[in-house]
Amino acid sequence: MNKDEILAKAKKENFLGDEREKEVRVKRDAFSLWGLIILGVIIMIIKLVRTQSPADIISLLFCTSGLGFTYEGIKLKNKWHIISGIILLICAGYSFYKFCMGLF
Repeated sequence: MNKDEILAKAKKENFLGDEREKEVRVKRDAFSLWGLIILGVIIMIIKLVRTQSPADIISLLFCTSGLGFTYEGIKLKNKWHIISGIILLICAGYSFYKFCMGLF
């Protein structure tokens, strides 16, 4: 391999960024997910104190987690993550249904 072939191969492998950039993106996603979960729990508690149904917040949390588990399970070929993700997505659908029924 000559210098140009090596550079072309390295550029192709790192088109999404180098290892540091990939690590920052992964940590960013995890950090933002925890922010969503914490805010969702706070809003859910406020709604429960005010005797309102928290089904909308619950469906968001289930959906976020379910999509994450399903994606990870598919990419890593882990059937337990896929099953967990599907169960969480079903719970999200049910919670969303309960939320919609409360609107009408």
